[in-house]
Amino acid sequence: AWEQASGGADRSYAVAARPVRPGEALNAEDVRFEPIELPGGLASAAFTDPSGIEGRVALGPIGEGELVQVGQVSDPAQATPVAELSFSIGRDRAVDARLRSGDLVDVFVTDDERTTAVVEGVRIVDVGERDGGSFSATRELTITVAITDPGLREPLIHAVREGEVTLVRSTHMSAGAARAGEAG
Repeated sequence: AWEQASGGADRSYAVAARPVRPGEALNAEDVRFEPIELPGGLASAAFTDPSGIEGRVALGPIGEGELVQVGQVSDPAQATPVAELSFSIGRDRAVDARLRSGDLVDVFVTDDERTTAVVEGVRIVDVGERDGGSFSATRELTITVAITDPGLREPLIHAVREGEVTLVRSTHMSAGAARAGEAG
């Protein structure tokens, strides 16, 4: 009764013990448990046991101290090996540098003859700005993407090296909506 009257939380929930990047596999050492009073909806989507974290992969960035919830991580069976690829790209071909870790992008390459879709729905792991030390506003970004399908590595690397790559954010677009937009 005293604990309830003093306002202490009854349960402890998993919070990130360190910053977690998209695509990182999680284990019990990546979280700590903090006593937190959560409303029912949040509590039901949070982890109360370290075994629930094991084998899951972060779907987006999770900041240190942030509550870890089911929607931020994969199902345990979906922990897929990931390769990462980084490349530089101009701000104007990367949604004016508004891309963030966790965003999904479609990758297109343009050569002298045409523009071609290379891959759809690849997840951004990191975005960094490269200044180059000049006063111009044409800074480039270094984009790191996660590649879960080994068959996509070669075409993506070829596109980055041989053509002009453009990224289109598709984070909030369903596959059906994307196809309908292309048809119209």
